[in-house]
Amino acid sequence: MGNIKLTTHDARIAASLKKLWDRQIRPTMTQTQFAQKYGFQQNFISQVFHFRASASHALICAFAKELSTQPVAIDSLFNEPSRFRK
Repeated sequence: MGNIKLTTHDARIAASLKKLWDRQIRPTMTQTQFAQKYGFQQNFISQVFHFRASASHALICAFAKELSTQPVAIDSLFNEPSRFRK
């Protein structure tokens, strides 16, 4: 896998997800448990946390669901039509 260059916004989202993970989710479940619960590979979550992959629409939704919040509270551009298009 080659190096992926994240946009500034994607890097901020990755940092926010890592912070949310450390403070609110990690105390109750592992990355593997979270991945199984929401249908991800554990290594994808780790890649996002280490700025090697962009957070997907589905990952942001999973975090929002786990935290009982709206995805736009995690990613202010979540509802932008071009946000997840390449």
